[in-house]
Amino acid sequence: MTKQHPLVIVCDPEDSNIAFYTEVVQALGAHCLATTAGGNVMNLVVSHQPALVILDSQMDEPDGYQLLNLLKSGKKSKHIPVLFVAGNLSERKMCLYREMFELIEVIAKPVNEAQLQGYLQHYIKQYGYRSEIDALYSEEKADPIANTEEGILALDRAGKIVFANYAAEQILKASSVELTGVYVESLFEEPCKRAKSRWSEHPISRVTAGDQILQVDKSSLWRRDGEAITAKFAAVPFSSDNGIKLLFAFRQLKDTRESKDKIAMLSQVDHLTGLPMRAAIEEHVDRSVLKAGITGFYFAVLSVDLDHFRYINESLGHDRGDRLLKAVADRVFSLVRRDDQVARMEGDEFVVVLSHIDLPENAGMVAKKIIERIREPFLIDGHEVFTGCSIGVSVYPSCGDDAKTLLKNADAALSRAKAIGRNNYQYYTVEMNKLRVEQMQMEFELHQALEQKQWRIQYLPVTSRENSDVVACEVKLSWVHPTRGEILLESFLPQAEEAGLAPIIFRWLWRQALDRFDQLPEESKAKVRLILPISPAILLQDGGVDWVISSIAKVGLNSDQIFIELPESYYTVRHSLHGEVLNELCRNGFNLILDSFGTGFAPLNLLKEVPYTFIKLSDSFVATCELSKTDQAIIKGVVEMVHQLGIQVLATSVNSEAQQNFLNAVGCDWLSGDAIDRDLEQTPQKLDDMGIFVFPG
Repeated sequence: MTKQHPLVIVCDPEDSNIAFYTEVVQALGAHCLATTAGGNVMNLVVSHQPALVILDSQMDEPDGYQLLNLLKSGKKSKHIPVLFVAGNLSERKMCLYREMFELIEVIAKPVNEAQLQGYLQHYIKQYGYRSEIDALYSEEKADPIANTEEGILALDRAGKIVFANYAAEQILKASSVELTGVYVESLFEEPCKRAKSRWSEHPISRVTAGDQILQVDKSSLWRRDGEAITAKFAAVPFSSDNGIKLLFAFRQLKDTRESKDKIAMLSQVDHLTGLPMRAAIEEHVDRSVLKAGITGFYFAVLSVDLDHFRYINESLGHDRGDRLLKAVADRVFSLVRRDDQVARMEGDEFVVVLSHIDLPENAGMVAKKIIERIREPFLIDGHEVFTGCSIGVSVYPSCGDDAKTLLKNADAALSRAKAIGRNNYQYYTVEMNKLRVEQMQMEFELHQALEQKQWRIQYLPVTSRENSDVVACEVKLSWVHPTRGEILLESFLPQAEEAGLAPIIFRWLWRQALDRFDQLPEESKAKVRLILPISPAILLQDGGVDWVISSIAKVGLNSDQIFIELPESYYTVRHSLHGEVLNELCRNGFNLILDSFGTGFAPLNLLKEVPYTFIKLSDSFVATCELSKTDQAIIKGVVEMVHQLGIQVLATSVNSEAQQNFLNAVGCDWLSGDAIDRDLEQTPQKLDDMGIFVFPG
């Protein structure tokens, strides 16, 4: 490849589209290299260093968005321009990749040939400039301009930008298409563009006109987004066949904080997110109290906490967890007004101070917007990450009249939001103080329960709709509290997860349940089918799947006898590891059950991507299905939909004959609960010595 014959790489799944692109590219004097296989793109780009990559969004395995992420994160490919051809400019992924799209060009289908030619002509010219400058740069530095952290702009005789390298695009937050034709002098002034130039009078032009190099150690440049940055630069005379007369090389400087006041301020700023920390926000709240006392207006404190952040950190790693926190901070900050304040307290907890609200209800409106925005997926190093948040709200003056009280009460409201199901917001009430104390006490008592083994395991029969035979055994865990009696798993699991105790509890449950079945004769053992819940944290840890495999192997059970029950909260993380874990379980013969379907995070489209054997209806739907027409319609619709996907349906906590009759009528495949137990009381299927059901072979 030479600068006279630049190369354009086309990645498109359709041969007819490739033929179209090839014709247009060759008509402009460039070569075209095409592929329909996304897996080839990275190698082709790295080895050929083309002038442009034309990438279709509808590629398969990996798709166009994943390929774009790979290209723009690869050290040897990120500087190569990409023209992204999107089938639908309103796609959800367009929002997810919004930041990446700011520095590439996107066109919609059907492709406009004149628009395509315009982009091709631009990037072919850019390639010619790049080749000339690379030749000079490689004489002085080991790396070409593509790999340097210095921004490089090439200017013509009039002081207009004709070329911008990748680093310049990154620093100035503008693509080469946007920068081309801009007077470089306008970068020193606000706004960033000038209609009329005084280049001949500019100091850069005057100094370099005499073939002298101008170096400035500190100056201000304006980015496209209107923000000023501090930079050092050098202006170097340069002459080329393509009309370059000057090279403008610059590097962004980190802000220095030399004064004591600024150092003191820095100590109150979170280094990760750039947000104020606890001391700063407490001062801000106290000032807001004084101001509100004078004006008579309300203001609100929102305590925001991510749901299941522990899972994300354990699966993605702390570095990516940090990047998620930064992305969350940016989203929350974008939703509030200029006079409002956002701070990071500790871990995954943030505080928002709404400085002036007309009514207390307005704080709830903002909380709802934050919840909806956080639920949208995040793109972290090529991984789509799903999370949610819970929010507690305290309002001045009804919830407190000083920073300490308002923050404490917002935190109490946050605990309430988590306790009733997460992904919601709650206002503070006085009763929440009592709830907070109770939750702290429960965490302490859970540690005691682990030490003293205060657990009860039940083995509940599951029957088939077709013939009412026992087909499986549902293993259920409850906490036998010394003073409060028996507590169901669902009631204490959120607190156990928050305290990091869930993996310990579930590992103990598996060991106890499997050891019980280890005592069965081989003939009976071969008929066992076990439904076992598990903590997502176990599977997402290194060696989690190996632990599951070895656990059943020790007691002589086969993997196809185990139905692993996973909560919908597992979908707070959706990335390559998620798929690898589930696929590895299925390759080893395990059956998967999605628990409490319809009440959590799982997007419907994932039902076709994840090899589930069963979905388990939420007990809340089952409990009211004999009375609620709405719940009946939901259950019927879910059953019909998942059956179309080849997935079966499990309903537990079936406690009345009316519930049983309805669920049988709509086609639920497996049932368990008190109503089922009553039907089986007279059957001879129970083992006398163990109290465990034997299942037909």
